[in-house]
Amino acid sequence: MSGFKSHIHMLSTTCSCYLLLHALCYCSHNSSFCTTYAFSIGHYNEISKPCILAHSIAKSYPQSSKSRHHQSLLALKAQETPTEAQRTEPLINPDPEEEEEDKLTLTTSFTSKRNSTITTSDILKALDFASVLLNKGLDTIEDAYTHFRRLQLEEAYLNQTIAPTSASKLNMDDTISSITEGINCLTQWNDPLDKRPRLLVIGSGWGAHALIKIIDSLDTGYRVLCISPMNYFLFTPMLASSSVGTIEFRSIVEPIRDANPTVPFLEGTVLDIHPVERLVDVRLSSSDDASSIPQLQSNDATIQQQTIQLSYDIAVYACGVRAGGSSGRKVPGVTYANCHFLKNIADAMRLRSSVGDLLERASGPGLSIGHRRRMLHFVVVGGGATGVEYIGELTDYLADVTSFARKGAFAALAPYTSITLVHGGDQVLPQFDEPLRIKALSSLQSRGVGVKLKTRVARVESPSRIVVFNKEDKSEEILDCGIIIWAAGTAPVPLTERLLSKLSPEARALSSYGRLAVDPWLRVIGAPHCGSLFALGDASAIIQNRGADNNGGDEILPQTAQVAAQQGAFMARLLNRGYDLTDSHVSMEKGKPVNPDNDLNGSLFASPPVHLEARGGDIGKIIQLRGNIEAKSFEFLNLGLLAFLGGGEALSQIQIGENKLIEAGSTGFLLW
Repeated sequence: MSGFKSHIHMLSTTCSCYLLLHALCYCSHNSSFCTTYAFSIGHYNEISKPCILAHSIAKSYPQSSKSRHHQSLLALKAQETPTEAQRTEPLINPDPEEEEEDKLTLTTSFTSKRNSTITTSDILKALDFASVLLNKGLDTIEDAYTHFRRLQLEEAYLNQTIAPTSASKLNMDDTISSITEGINCLTQWNDPLDKRPRLLVIGSGWGAHALIKIIDSLDTGYRVLCISPMNYFLFTPMLASSSVGTIEFRSIVEPIRDANPTVPFLEGTVLDIHPVERLVDVRLSSSDDASSIPQLQSNDATIQQQTIQLSYDIAVYACGVRAGGSSGRKVPGVTYANCHFLKNIADAMRLRSSVGDLLERASGPGLSIGHRRRMLHFVVVGGGATGVEYIGELTDYLADVTSFARKGAFAALAPYTSITLVHGGDQVLPQFDEPLRIKALSSLQSRGVGVKLKTRVARVESPSRIVVFNKEDKSEEILDCGIIIWAAGTAPVPLTERLLSKLSPEARALSSYGRLAVDPWLRVIGAPHCGSLFALGDASAIIQNRGADNNGGDEILPQTAQVAAQQGAFMARLLNRGYDLTDSHVSMEKGKPVNPDNDLNGSLFASPPVHLEARGGDIGKIIQLRGNIEAKSFEFLNLGLLAFLGGGEALSQIQIGENKLIEAGSTGFLLW
């Protein structure tokens, strides 16, 4: 099997290199083909990325270095080459009044000036970018091979784990006992005869889901167990749509057991983590995130009865964050009783029910015009992607149910509905480029949304009253409404705060807004037993080694699904490839015993993971690892941003590295 793996990796490397070179040669005289081809495959398919790379390189490739064949092809197209005056014409009409209202493309950075000078730094930058894309493509091929191999073994694994060996040879009691033993996911986890390390995955969000999808649990030598209060993975980009009924909840979830049938799942809430003892306290329940809902919390006695303790060898912390934060400050009155959030299925169901209830109550008799206007005033706090997308969905929903032409159920309430967006910044959607931010603000205002920029929430007095503070004139304003939707930020979950308190003061000092500080290989900095505790996704922040080459200016990655999913896949590959995630190899080199407290060289930062067999000269392993005896650190590849505006419009900032394709309007909606 190892020889077969080596041949697969060599073949995949050869094919990817050929794809890259072929795309480069072709794109040197037909660059428009590259962009069309790559995005027609789909922007999640990393195998198409070499074409994007070839497009970028071909645009800036020196003319003298091209082959005669390509020069002749370019000569044939000389008549199609624009003049210098045409090249300098702006891509966008500078006069907005002359620009068509539904113009699709705002700008694009895939094109570059042909007369720009190519420097050595540009070439090195292009080569680095090429290396990243090539590695991503090879990783995708490796993941596909792992998944295909696992599919071949799943049926045999499930039959061995769950079904009795031979029902004809067992009596009924033995048959029931065998099936029960297979159902109990802790039987194998606590088996003292099984010497494989135990890998505990805490969470079922984007990071944990990607890890479980890619982990080769049948061949990596790990016993894997996933624990989460939610037994499903939620596709959060569609959560706003589900909150108004555009799509149903069942369409945006995947049972976590279906993600990888060979990984056992335990529904429960991790109450505490003891990194020194490598233990976790788990409350077994089916609360569906009940810990965030005060009305559903159990009393202490019940919790004690339902709590168990599990040991682990490696824990991957992927619990994410909770809704309700605001730039690290506590806003008075932001509670579950006063506000609606949009973080999970329970929030979306509650919001959907509350909006429908408001429309029904506003249709009741005996209400004044002012009372109806207050009841149907929707206040959304936060001008990020969540807030803007929910407003887009809400405006579409209200336009539908209050439409006279469509005979909406609440057509008589059309004059009374209003939406206000409260945002502390000077522009909405700060993650996007400025042209898209301007387009988003214009779209919201054209649809009748009142936008209050440079305005912060002073306090929330009740479910129907919020007090805002204008940062420019220092004035306060009271907004009476029917519902408050809080999308202004997030905060650490209580478990993250408890885990932070158990780390050293030096490690806590590296924390950013309550996020666990991790090294470039996602190991929690300052945790005892180096390589036993990892964190990824929204709950973590990568910190580079504070050495002579680092001035401490780390770029904290955004809390997005894209980052979490790439980190989960990266973590799974580290495990699949068999890297030594501890510092034991450093201790062996120095002839010292392994230090479990991660204090080698007097530093909080451990050495990069190393593959011991490959370092020992195993040629097969070296080829399989593509020569990476020392594990490469995590590299985030930004694929862009999407945001729905409502009315058939959306923003699409498709991005590969520094190359961007920015679209708005109908084309942006199609990409979204």
